[in-house]
Amino acid sequence: MKKVGQRVRFLREEKGMSQQDLSLEADIPKTQVGRVERAENNTSLVTLNRIAYALEVPLHTLFLFEE
Repeated sequence: MKKVGQRVRFLREEKGMSQQDLSLEADIPKTQVGRVERAENNTSLVTLNRIAYALEVPLHTLFLFEE
């Protein structure tokens, strides 16, 4: 989850979005965006799909990590 959170933060910042922007676009609480980015909980695929949609990337992009 830590790598997924880092990836979400990277993509969000790359698009110039704040956590608030992402939460509004994904229709999830801002606090949840922060928890995902900090890997504080196991996030559901439904939430990750909403985040990916808001970031305008395919869901699998959240799982593309640099080795």
